[in-house]
Amino acid sequence: MKQKAIYNDLKEIFEKLNYKIIQDNGNFKSGYCLLEDEKTIVMNKNSPFESRVNSLCIILSSINTSEIYLKPYIRDIIESKKQMKLRE
Repeated sequence: MKQKAIYNDLKEIFEKLNYKIIQDNGNFKSGYCLLEDEKTIVMNKNSPFESRVNSLCIILSSINTSEIYLKPYIRDIIESKKQMKLRE
């Protein structure tokens, strides 16, 4: 599956979880934060889709997703990110 399609599926998941995704150009790494009770993710438009997917999966792996439907391939990606964290 293409990285752009995966990225779009991940964005939809975060919208369901009430996260705001901001995309902008700049010299920064993607990440997320909590701003006055607003869950915000900042994505660098200059990053390739693979990096954006990786960032969103890492963030999603730290969130409880048991209450929402995730496509099986998304769950597989998230699980692999969790395994990578455990090895670190």
